[in-house]
Amino acid sequence: MLDNLDGFLQQQLEFRIQKAIADKMDDVIDKINTIADRFSIGIEDKKSPFRNVVANAVSPSASIAVIKNFIKCYIGKSGASPIWSKKIGKDIFAIELVNDLDTLIEYAHDIVRCIRKSIPKNNPLNQYVDDPSNQTELTKQIHLKLIQLYLGYLARKHTALVGEAKLNSHSRN
Repeated sequence: MLDNLDGFLQQQLEFRIQKAIADKMDDVIDKINTIADRFSIGIEDKKSPFRNVVANAVSPSASIAVIKNFIKCYIGKSGASPIWSKKIGKDIFAIELVNDLDTLIEYAHDIVRCIRKSIPKNNPLNQYVDDPSNQTELTKQIHLKLIQLYLGYLARKHTALVGEAKLNSHSRN
């Protein structure tokens, strides 16, 4: 996708993408905190069930569909962490997680709009980001990056919750 941009413009676009993603991360973290609290992920399993999912998400062959399929397969996998199939009402954690990942597309669209607005009209990068096919590809690339970040931070959140629970149980003894 970026192959038809010269090196300087590629760097400029990558910088704008990274900055816009950083500006959205508080919203992503809020989504993580919501699902983590709702499903009490720190109580369900002391060992991180997210290690394999994160590894799959950041592999060179990762795609959004592959990541979502990988998560859903844990619902019925024997020996999988109970977190994946945990239910709250009719909602199953793995399905809700995939739904959360799907909603990140809206953040990706916001980021592309933000990038387009931030580029001066006389900048050669403007022509590139105004091309609809490039916008589609950028949105997809940013969506994948947001999913990777989301899953990484979810794994960290799980580790933090397990640690907090352990400290709280020791202080009660």
